[in-house]
Amino acid sequence: MAPELYEEEYDELVDVYSFGMCVLEMLSSEYPYCECSNLAQIYKKVTSGKLPEAFYRITDAEAQRFIAQRFIGRCLQNATKRPSAHELLMDPFLAREEVDQLPITTIPSDNLVPDRKMLESQTSSS
Repeated sequence: MAPELYEEEYDELVDVYSFGMCVLEMLSSEYPYCECSNLAQIYKKVTSGKLPEAFYRITDAEAQRFIAQRFIGRCLQNATKRPSAHELLMDPFLAREEVDQLPITTIPSDNLVPDRKMLESQTSSS
């Protein structure tokens, strides 16, 4: 839980914090703050801005480890310094050179939402 959730004054940046914790868990294979034995210890660490010990044990290739730690660290910053989701998309951890070469496929919006007349005919015939 992002520190600002405890104070009940938050915005969409809590999702960035949660995303950072998810990435940390995926890379470390540990629950964030698993070193804590109770919720009070977790609360104290989270609200004081201390990172989970798992953050320092990311076992990726050395260069990738630095990039991953930097990315997660950005997500877990104080809300006033935390980047938006849009800003994170520009981070080297998510950036891939191959992405520029991928074809862009667009899906017509009429394929995403069922036709109203079709829905009405299905409900009236049942």
